[in-house]
Amino acid sequence: MNSVFQSMLVEDLIDEISMGPFGSNIRTSCFVSDGVPVLCGMNLSGFEVTDNGLRYVTENKARSLGKAVAQRGDIVITHRGTLGQIAVIPKTSKYGRYVISQSEFRVRCNSRVLPEYLVYYFHTPVGQWKLLSNRTQTGVPALSRPTSTFRQLDIEIPDIKTQEKVLRLIAPLNEKINLNRAANDYLAA
Repeated sequence: MNSVFQSMLVEDLIDEISMGPFGSNIRTSCFVSDGVPVLCGMNLSGFEVTDNGLRYVTENKARSLGKAVAQRGDIVITHRGTLGQIAVIPKTSKYGRYVISQSEFRVRCNSRVLPEYLVYYFHTPVGQWKLLSNRTQTGVPALSRPTSTFRQLDIEIPDIKTQEKVLRLIAPLNEKINLNRAANDYLAA
């Protein structure tokens, strides 16, 4: 591949970044049996958001949470608790929208980067090191000033055509991982 990697700040690769709701905005009493799903850390265990163990809020409640609602193609990242989790909501997700938890923030990419590529980057050792470089060492594990420090991360990124090539190479491996995860979930049940 004859691609030139370019050093860019994450803020130059995204159109939108938003924190999850304050804890008081989404209480246990808000959950219903069906509606808009709410993501938690266990839904970010791989490269793509999963629908395991979801809880739901009403459509009205989701609307009231504004920018805490993520859609297909958005990236969701934990900033408190189990750090280093980052996943994209796939284009094939069961739901078109998800509410992110108060321990997460979401990112919407611009045309300079494919969301899947950015997620894969942050799963590499270098990407994880950069993502976790501003973690706090006291109390519950957390990222200090998560959205502002995430914006300022400097990463090396190739052009879109190279990103597409990388994703085509990784896709069969990711599919195998998803099939193995589904088989494990079935066996565990």
